Amino acid sequence: MSYDIQDDDIKCKICGEIYTDLYYKWCKPCQIINIIRNFANWTSGNEKIDKFIQEMQLKVEEYNKIIFEWIPYNQFNYIKKISKGQFTTAIWKDGSLEYNHKERKYKRNPNEEVTLKYLNNSQNIINDFLNEVETQIIKRLKYTNISKIYGISQNPDTKNYIIVFQDGCYCDNCNEIYTNISFKWCKLCQINDIKQNFSSQTIGNKIIDDFIQEMQLAIESQDDVVFEWIPYNKFNNVKEIRKDTIYSAIWKDGSLKYNNIKRKYERSHDEKVTLKCFNNSQNIINSFLKELKVYIVEGNLLHFPIIYGISQNPNTENYIIVFQDGCCCNNCGEIYTKMRCKSCEKSNIKQHLANWTSGNEKIDEFIQEMQLDIERNDDRIIEWIPYNKFNNIKRIGKGNFATVIWNDGPLKYNYSESKYKRESNKKVILKCLNYSQNITSEFLNEVKEINKTNTMYGISQNPDTEDYIIVLDNNNCEECGEIYTDISFQWCKQCQINDIKNNFTNWSSGNKKIDGFIQEMQLKVERHFDIIVEWIPYRQFNNIKKIGKGEISIAIWKNGPLEYDYRERIYERKSNKEVTLKYLNESQNVISDSSNKVKVYSIKENEYDIPKIYGISQNPDTKDYIVVLDNSYCKECGDQYIGSIYYKWCKPCQINNLKNNFTNWSSGNERIDEFIRKMQLTIEKYDDKIVEWIPYNQFNISKICNSSFATAIWKDGLLKYNYKKKKLERIPNKEVTLKCLNNSQNNTNKLLNKVKIYSIKGNKYDTPKLYGISQNPDTKDYIIVLDNRYCKECGEIYTKISFQWCKQCQINDFKKNFTNWSSENEKIDGLIQEMQLKIKSCSEIIVEWIPYNQFSNIKEIGKGGFATVYLAIWKDGPLEYIKNKKEWERSPNKKVALKCPCNLQNITDGFLKEIEAYSIDKLDGILRIHGISQNPDTKDYIIVLEYANCGNLNYFYSNIIRNYRWYEKLSLLRDIIKGLKKIHENGIVHHDFHTGNILISLTHNKEYFSEHPISNVYISDMGLCREADNAIETKIYGVMPYMAPEVLRGKPYTQAADIYSFGMIMYFVATGQQPFADCAHDNVLAFNICKGIRPEINKLEIPESYINLMERCWSPNPDNRPNAIEIKDFIQLFYNDEEVKKQVKEVEKYKEPDFLSDINNQTIHPQAYYASRLLNPFTKDLSKDDTDTECLDCVITN
Repeated sequence: MSYDIQDDDIKCKICGEIYTDLYYKWCKPCQIINIIRNFANWTSGNEKIDKFIQEMQLKVEEYNKIIFEWIPYNQFNYIKKISKGQFTTAIWKDGSLEYNHKERKYKRNPNEEVTLKYLNNSQNIINDFLNEVETQIIKRLKYTNISKIYGISQNPDTKNYIIVFQDGCYCDNCNEIYTNISFKWCKLCQINDIKQNFSSQTIGNKIIDDFIQEMQLAIESQDDVVFEWIPYNKFNNVKEIRKDTIYSAIWKDGSLKYNNIKRKYERSHDEKVTLKCFNNSQNIINSFLKELKVYIVEGNLLHFPIIYGISQNPNTENYIIVFQDGCCCNNCGEIYTKMRCKSCEKSNIKQHLANWTSGNEKIDEFIQEMQLDIERNDDRIIEWIPYNKFNNIKRIGKGNFATVIWNDGPLKYNYSESKYKRESNKKVILKCLNYSQNITSEFLNEVKEINKTNTMYGISQNPDTEDYIIVLDNNNCEECGEIYTDISFQWCKQCQINDIKNNFTNWSSGNKKIDGFIQEMQLKVERHFDIIVEWIPYRQFNNIKKIGKGEISIAIWKNGPLEYDYRERIYERKSNKEVTLKYLNESQNVISDSSNKVKVYSIKENEYDIPKIYGISQNPDTKDYIVVLDNSYCKECGDQYIGSIYYKWCKPCQINNLKNNFTNWSSGNERIDEFIRKMQLTIEKYDDKIVEWIPYNQFNISKICNSSFATAIWKDGLLKYNYKKKKLERIPNKEVTLKCLNNSQNNTNKLLNKVKIYSIKGNKYDTPKLYGISQNPDTKDYIIVLDNRYCKECGEIYTKISFQWCKQCQINDFKKNFTNWSSENEKIDGLIQEMQLKIKSCSEIIVEWIPYNQFSNIKEIGKGGFATVYLAIWKDGPLEYIKNKKEWERSPNKKVALKCPCNLQNITDGFLKEIEAYSIDKLDGILRIHGISQNPDTKDYIIVLEYANCGNLNYFYSNIIRNYRWYEKLSLLRDIIKGLKKIHENGIVHHDFHTGNILISLTHNKEYFSEHPISNVYISDMGLCREADNAIETKIYGVMPYMAPEVLRGKPYTQAADIYSFGMIMYFVATGQQPFADCAHDNVLAFNICKGIRPEINKLEIPESYINLMERCWSPNPDNRPNAIEIKDFIQLFYNDEEVKKQVKEVEKYKEPDFLSDINNQTIHPQAYYASRLLNPFTKDLSKDDTDTECLDCVITN
């Protein structure tokens, strides 16, 4: 059944425009008009309040948005105070306006319960009050969890203004908005309850108590587990799972969980849990807590397992971690954190593969080695497969290949059952290795090479010939036995070429040159989607219709072209295909010329702007040859689509349509008409803008920015090419910018000169687009109509057009706001203002003065010689630019790091330089700064920095990474060098560059490496940064193994010294080992470094090119070291250069079985120090001269 869409279905009955929301038949322009008409029916009695409410009402964009209102106080009944603060509940008699989509109109929701927030003395501070209202509105726009705000009212007695909220958004205890309104959960009150309970939970060990309290205060959501000290007598039915370490138990009270229905915490009584006991842990508490943190970190990343708390066996005094049930392996009893138990998986594999032998010791050893090499669930398990397990053996190709059905099938990990199961009756390929009865190294190497390029399942042996057989996945062509050219589609180029050649005798054009050309084109096929050019008999064409004035016709090709059906894995014809026939007149006499004309066409489907050729035919009457093409010619004029074949857009036809329309419009000024016509005729592509004369009554002006600019809604909207319908259509209600040229009615030259600077090209994204010209009928001033790329405040082009962000207005806003905050220190204020005014993009951080009372849950996380670092929650959080809202909003409850330099009550130049060295750019690899604060008690200044939640590179390597691959290491280095490059581009040197100053931040929603969800790598600790030409220091600070020899000798610290340090970081990333960990970091090591001693390298586990770069970085001669740009480009070679990529593949074969164990158990000399310290005591006897052999005596005698 078909039907026509009626105007009533899509157009507003009031204004005749297309509904803004077609489904609910809601019209934004009419709603705006209704709102404006209603302005006269209410007033708050205050002009500023009225204007604010009117602006809020005019921002309505969707039918379901709340209409912000002035609500008379007499509308409220049953007003009840609900807390000690400024809040009451009330019944709003009329209730809020809601759009009733059934009746297609707004209706009130009478007797609605609301919350009133009174702002004392607000009648005298209207601006502050309105700022508070706007803040509340912004919060509600950002967080769907936060309740709605309905409007403003005023108490007629106190004159205090009131914000009217949806009921139930504020906590009854603290008056703050619930952290989760839906479930009435308040983080602040929960933290307070936890703190009040601290005294009743102490166990007498301060370290354990502090840890539990720290975990409890880290709660963020009602779903988070409340970490506890759990007395051992709370456990019943304790049963041993693994001797002396793992137990199951029933926790009588059970864990605390928030009941979303009852809005309170309740215990899950008699909860089954798993206990992991740590022997002798009462004597090694720090080691116990370190292991506990590993479980917590991995649990956070992988959402498993849940840890409920800590307990202690009163008899053995051993500490216990209490886990949720089901987190230990049923077989071996080990706790696992990645939903898998690797050791049991290997045992499971051994059970599946028990009692087998190939009868050859070398083969058995080879298969066992491959089996023990598995790291991941989806790794293939190589097996010895008895030959009698194969059925339906069919030889394929001319080589030594066959297809078979493997009865048992390969082992595959079943995630739902958490074990390996066989995939029975699997079709596989057998590759027979003739004369392979005698096993040699060459044979095994060949097997390894085959395994790298195929999915290999195992090895078998033909019992009759005794030849060994490689069992492969079904990736080989059943015709020739070679690997498919396209495995996904099981398409083999060689077989396709052979089929084409075999078919040469089944067709002929009757002309050898034509036949030769078609054969040549057919043999060019490379992929399954390439077109197979054919000789097509003329009788195959129906419904031939001439188009245009030339030699072009369209027709229906009955059989249609050959297309590869990727489901059936065969070529099939697409019948009744519409094609274009291009006749080559008198071509029967000039065959060579005809062939040359045909060569310009393509058989590649992905070459969108080149006509596709299906074949050649011949008119039997005229004998003219015909090129059969896809629909690349316009059906109206017969001209070939140029530059827009895919979109079927014809420039000549478009030009003609525009010319035919010239008489249907006029500006009343011949020169302007001539200009618009000329602009219309310059279009080149389908997405070029068509400049128009636009009558002024087409605009609904929504905002006047200044005397020259306004934003407006263009009712009909611009013309845009609809490539699906293959025609121009208007986009109604288009927001545009109107640029008014004052006094231009008598100065046409001024208008035309202004207009010429704009673009109509669709691909010029950074240039404002010209839509047309209009004229104000009252002032007679001409108006330039542009796309919405101009700032609504100042009228200048947005700095970031796609974000509608204006740098100049942002800077003006900063300047206006300077008076609203102060650190009470002129230097600090000046620096913050300077950093704010440096902003270049809306993606950058706005550095702020942050009052200390904004921070909560402050806890120490690190301490050095110069500063202490704390983790804290910043209540309001930083300002972030929200693209879809085109405005700044705060991101509340942000975790930040507070760096507190020791005894810094007085501002030093070094402190200011460190602040400037941190980054406000989110992408440059340097730790980001949020602002400055001050401890009101100590008066020490504080640097507020981005918190890197995975610590430094040392911690990351020793606690979090697993199965690190080479490209993951290279990705890490690429980000580190990006940050160092930025530091050097700023003309400074880091001065203290080592693994402890590289921080890593994790996110749960982005996998940076294959298994490790890293999103950001930062260079930190910019306190020692100096300008490159002013880096002379008499004191040498740093980590000795990372210090360049020339620096140890007392020479100036240069950018080349940072590169030396990067070389040592490369060593750490490659090996997982700290350089020079096995010796004291004293004057002997300083001397050895200066004499060219470097860490030992295992060349089997590091790519050769990597070693070369690393050795260049730590060259004794600073001039021979590469700069950061060279290093960045060189690392990219590992991704682009085939030879370098080959080196990576080679070292991936070499795997240290105990790599992770080596990292965690690296022997560190007791006098090896990897924290920055003063090194002068160890370098005082080193000469600045590189050839100081006398230093050897100094070292020996000291």
